[in-house]
Amino acid sequence: MRRRTGFTLIEVLIVIVVIAILAAIVIPRLLGAGRAAREASLRADLETIRKGVALFQADAGTYPESLDQVKWGLVTPDGELPKDPVTGQADWKYDPDTGAVHSAATGNDLSGTPYSVY
Repeated sequence: MRRRTGFTLIEVLIVIVVIAILAAIVIPRLLGAGRAAREASLRADLETIRKGVALFQADAGTYPESLDQVKWGLVTPDGELPKDPVTGQADWKYDPDTGAVHSAATGNDLSGTPYSVY
C-alpha cells in the first residue's frame, strides 16, 4: 500500500475559509485605523490653529481678519496653515467675529459627529 503525500481538497478549502474569515475581521479594522488617525490629526490641527487665533487676539485685542494673519504662530514645516487631514486642503471655516475655527470637511466621523462641529 502506497502512502500519498500532500493535502486533500477539503483541507485546502478549510484553510482558505479560515484565512478569508480572518481577513474579513482584520481588514475593516485596519481601514478604520487610518480614518481614526486622520480624525485625531484633525483635532490636533484645530487645537493648534485655535491657539494661534487666541494668541493673536490676546496680543492685538481683536480676532484676525483671516487665518493668514496667524500663520506665523503655527509650527508647520512650510510655514503655511496645516491642511485639513480629511479634505487634504487648508480650507478651514473661520469666523473673524468670534474667532471660531472649524473643519470644512463634509460628513461624519467614526462616532457620527459631523466634522463641521469639531
